[in-house]
Amino acid sequence: MNLTGLQDLDSILKRHFLEPITAAGLLTGEGRLLDLGSGNGFPAIPLAVLHPGAQIVLVEASEKKSSFLWAVVRALGLKSAQVATRRVCRRADLIDFLPSKWITYRGVKASELLEGDRPSLLEPGGRLLAFLSLDDAKAIHDRPPSGLRSIDRLPLPASPGDVVEILSEDD
Repeated sequence: MNLTGLQDLDSILKRHFLEPITAAGLLTGEGRLLDLGSGNGFPAIPLAVLHPGAQIVLVEASEKKSSFLWAVVRALGLKSAQVATRRVCRRADLIDFLPSKWITYRGVKASELLEGDRPSLLEPGGRLLAFLSLDDAKAIHDRPPSGLRSIDRLPLPASPGDVVEILSEDD
């Protein structure tokens, strides 16, 4: 379906599988994983496979990509997963999925849509995992979405210069 720019198997394995595996230890327990701009299902699908207690919600604006995601969810037997086909412009567009235990995104400009203070993004103890370039991570660290603070950063070994910026609720 041509959902990724990566063409060679090695790059696909490193970028799309190794990176979520690297971040998998950041998810503990059970809860909802909300993935914004899910596209081809990465990083959320590998995280869901590694954490069967996660109820994943893949949010994607494109009908074509949503159809692909539904096919993957069915093929993998992810019974608690769902695909929400919708354009998200602000927090209120996600009201039926918030707060969530985890929120992930990669390749979308989520900082603007996460602005505002209602509804709350995360459950107590929840984490937002932003797969970003180091420059974008520094920007979100300096100006986190309302109600969140940056708590850590995990380098991604397959993509030098890319990281997972980890945010949690303000105390």
